[in-house]
Amino acid sequence: MKRPGLWLAVLLFLIPLVLIGYRVLRLGYPLFPTSPVKAWGFTLEIFFEPTEGNGKEIKIKAGLPESRSGQTVIEQRDLSSSLQFNLIPEGLNQIGVWSGDPERGRSLSYRATILLNPKQARKPKPPGPESFPTIIVDKSEELLARRLTERYASLKPPEKLKAILATTKGIWGEPLPEDNDLKRWSTIKEKYGTEKVLLLLLRSLDFPVRKVQGFILKETIAIEPDRWIAVWTGQKWEHVNAETGDLYDESVCLLPLMIGDSPMVTISGGKLLETRWILIKQTLSQWRAHFERIYRSGRFLDRWSLFGIPNQFQEIFRILLLVPLGVLMISVLRNIVGFPTFGIFMPVLMALAFRSTGLYYGLGIFGGVVLIGYLLRRAIDRLRLLLVPRLSFLITFVILAFTIFALIGSKFGIREFMAIGLLPFVILSMTIERFFILIEESGALQALRTAAGSAAVATITYKIIQIDPLQLTFFVYPELLFTIMGLLLLLGNYSGYRLSEILRFKVLGEKS
Repeated sequence: MKRPGLWLAVLLFLIPLVLIGYRVLRLGYPLFPTSPVKAWGFTLEIFFEPTEGNGKEIKIKAGLPESRSGQTVIEQRDLSSSLQFNLIPEGLNQIGVWSGDPERGRSLSYRATILLNPKQARKPKPPGPESFPTIIVDKSEELLARRLTERYASLKPPEKLKAILATTKGIWGEPLPEDNDLKRWSTIKEKYGTEKVLLLLLRSLDFPVRKVQGFILKETIAIEPDRWIAVWTGQKWEHVNAETGDLYDESVCLLPLMIGDSPMVTISGGKLLETRWILIKQTLSQWRAHFERIYRSGRFLDRWSLFGIPNQFQEIFRILLLVPLGVLMISVLRNIVGFPTFGIFMPVLMALAFRSTGLYYGLGIFGGVVLIGYLLRRAIDRLRLLLVPRLSFLITFVILAFTIFALIGSKFGIREFMAIGLLPFVILSMTIERFFILIEESGALQALRTAAGSAAVATITYKIIQIDPLQLTFFVYPELLFTIMGLLLLLGNYSGYRLSEILRFKVLGEKS
């Protein structure tokens, strides 16, 4: 291979390598876009009863999931029939507000899909003033907490946190605090409970903390939310179970719904009867998942993604981007394997048409039209027509055949027959002409071999462009087309034997 062509091929391989590497390492794209997507279905159901004499006006507020670092909320739907619904940001929370006259029913429902994106998690922001909640305790109790935690002052924040969590379980280490301090502390624990004592200890060492209500992501139906405490350790937020004082492992996925002391659900003008939260695993379409990830992004490459074009054109490009892969396959089958075909791109066009007719109907129609067209071409051969009128005659015949097939399909309810209008009629007309000439010059056997080779290549190409994971991969990473171009450059410089020729001349090698 000549050196300029080799260097150009290397450059074409490097372009997708750099772009895909950037998307994967910097933008958090999955290396294989077809890998399973973690998604959860979230449902909130609220049952209530309006207060008599309230003019039937009611207002319900509830903490709802919102898109955060590593987590995207999609497909939010309010299923209540008569109440007006609004989403309102309130501090660090997203609040759903239902208001109006509940004319029909005494319940409401909200649903959303939560798409987890751990690789796209951003660096957490340092805490603000809201992360230092007021803890109402006696001054002496606060002083005692500070005195007991003085021993941890020299530790790094993560080690301080672990020491405090051990302290809530009565593990003090050496040397032990004085007996009087331990007795007083035991009384404080009984008085306030684990959560408040933990907050008191954390505040004594000036840890920024947040009280959070939400759920651990697991399949469940709950009537009460989980509670935990988020602690800022200088680099990230650590999460501690408010009831047990245990540190959640990083592998545990948490869904925060309300940050702060506000109730999860409040109502005015009525009475809450029951609240249910339902979490279930969901199977999310790979196309939908990547659309949501990229559509909501402000990154330059994401803004120029194919997911940004209208849906009707996306359908076209899903297939169009795989055509070069089909062309590469044809090049391999013709130049390396030695498949005979009618023309170069006829199998690709046939493969695209087979998407509408179906593979078996498409092959049958292709064979039938070529065979009947050949008989017609042989019949008019005696007329010695000029080339252009002869090909025009064959095109007219092919369209007439398509029309007859469509009428038959309409009469008997065979949709595939009605879709044959998408078959490339000009290519079919040229194929009939080539088929006739090949029989005249090389014999019927060679013509049939070429027809079979064309059908085989069209079938293989059809199977390739129908692979959904491949469609998604090329749609997410269209720069892979540069790789196809590089491979075609390398293939174009191949001048060795074809596999069919090796088999064909094998006998000569054995005789010599």
